[in-house]
Amino acid sequence: MHYSVISNPVLWFIQHYLWDLANEPVIDDRIHQAWSDGYVEVNRQMAAKVVELARRARNRPLVLVHDYQLYLVPRFVRQEMQGAVIQFFLHVPWATPQYWKVLPKEMRDAILEGLLACDIVGFQSSLDVRNFLLTCEENLGLQVDERERAVVAGGRIVYARHYPISVDVPMTMRLASSRGVKRQEEDLAPWRPEHLIARIDRTDPSKNIVRGFIAYEKLLRYHPELRGKVQFWAFLQPSRQDVAAYSRYLRHIRQTAARLNIEFGTQEWLPVRLEIGESERKAMAMLKHFDVLLVNPVYDGLNLVAKEGALVNQVDGVVVLSENAGAHEELREHVLSINPFDVEATAAAMHAGLMLALDERRRMNEGARHVVRTNDIARWISNQVQDLRELVAPAAAVSSTP
Repeated sequence: MHYSVISNPVLWFIQHYLWDLANEPVIDDRIHQAWSDGYVEVNRQMAAKVVELARRARNRPLVLVHDYQLYLVPRFVRQEMQGAVIQFFLHVPWATPQYWKVLPKEMRDAILEGLLACDIVGFQSSLDVRNFLLTCEENLGLQVDERERAVVAGGRIVYARHYPISVDVPMTMRLASSRGVKRQEEDLAPWRPEHLIARIDRTDPSKNIVRGFIAYEKLLRYHPELRGKVQFWAFLQPSRQDVAAYSRYLRHIRQTAARLNIEFGTQEWLPVRLEIGESERKAMAMLKHFDVLLVNPVYDGLNLVAKEGALVNQVDGVVVLSENAGAHEELREHVLSINPFDVEATAAAMHAGLMLALDERRRMNEGARHVVRTNDIARWISNQVQDLRELVAPAAAVSSTP
């Protein structure tokens, strides 16, 4: 009830704007029961365990809570430990105030009140911060200071900040140069086409894989000279197949790829290479050798594939990136930006990426790589620690906590 009914799909679908609101969701007794007996109860039990452990701390306890499965934990912890320092980090997008109204008032208010028991609420992008502040103001009627990025709630000041997550650069580079990845590169070399378009994703409806294939179809129609010279390699990890919407979407992915191969393929050339599976080494080999990496989610909290690809690519590949991915805020000057719903623009961007002059591709690739190296996972952590020290009093208590 906690995960398969509420966390996913209900919360995930809200926060990625996936509901077909004319038809879904239907908030019936099953949803209400899953909320009270599943989501609330799991959050309550998690908080009870946190409190049990935190009471053993010698110093003022620091509690870090992550992601949409645990929205209620901070409030339950605060009720038992008024003096705790609590920070929440959300890995997925924060929707607009209006879209949150898909949820019944008691549910959406409980989520906000859970987060407002924190000292700092962290998000992936500045847009998520603005949407959160607007939601507090419009849906709960709270006083918001947009300049300070803060909310006054229950006599306390709650700060909202964005900390775009990143990759462990040394670890990623070690993997990229490992023997296992080199063997995958050796397997890739004999069949690699002149132009390689790549994508690595979960088979999640939010990833927008089918529209990516449709855009590729447009590319082949508008540029027949590329037929036989280009291939779209999609390496996809099956995701949440126990949820009906996800299993239907995987079928749609397979059907679309098969249709393109039947319509455009020849005995010598397969336009789409679709692989469903999991292999970190194979994914890394692909990232090292793409000419164009398509990352076109409907909405995404961040999307680390875009950053990993920019970091390890060795052929001056270009990232085609959705403007609705959180990573776009950092990488926008070094990628080809697209509206993820516009298949015509996506096709044009893929073609532009393939045809760009080497100097321009190299400039974009080096710029994106610099962003990732500078804003790595260590900076993601240190920025949060710094804000805890500066914004949450007394700072000394926080700084002494491991």
